[in-house]
Amino acid sequence: MKLSTISLAALSTVATADWVAPEFCHELDCPSFTTRQVDAEVEVRTYDELLWASTDVQSDSVTDAGSIAFGRLFGYLSGANENSQTIDMTSPVLNKISPGSGPNCNNTFTVSFFVPYKYQTAEGPPKPTADDVYIQKIKISDVAVSVFGGFAEDSDVVSTASKLYSDIDDSKDIDADTSVEDVYWFAAYDSPYTLRNRHNEDWINVVDL
Repeated sequence: MKLSTISLAALSTVATADWVAPEFCHELDCPSFTTRQVDAEVEVRTYDELLWASTDVQSDSVTDAGSIAFGRLFGYLSGANENSQTIDMTSPVLNKISPGSGPNCNNTFTVSFFVPYKYQTAEGPPKPTADDVYIQKIKISDVAVSVFGGFAEDSDVVSTASKLYSDIDDSKDIDADTSVEDVYWFAAYDSPYTLRNRHNEDWINVVDL
């Protein structure tokens, strides 16, 4: 949902004083969440509803879409906004993947930068000046999480998500949320110049059984 008017009541409570961002956020602002383990193996996180700067890309490649989107969103952070203001980088770069209807169809990738906490307010951050960048509230809710390393290629994102779906199918505690159909998420936390100990995640929306 694209953001038009934000009310204080509509914004979820942001990170509280007792919430400490995990190490893989690299001391950058990143979205607050609670976490739990199910079936002794699968991590399930519950994210607050927060503001993100987003752009949509049609592509057959998650890496190509990420490159296109990164340029647009970094332009917004660098001053392509109504205040010509520089906005701090955050973590992660989040990619919502909506698969196409067939093998030769483009997929829709909604790539988002988390809005810094100083702008998680009723007024929100400066408005983008580019037509293809917008501010939205994202309610991720409950997601099963799978972590993988390295420089993420398309095959890594897909294979990790496929294995996570299998783990969810085998779970006695959770099931895939069918209300979001085949949508899943890819979160990247590292600079492209980070060579070691890279942290990537796939997320799949789930419901409790």
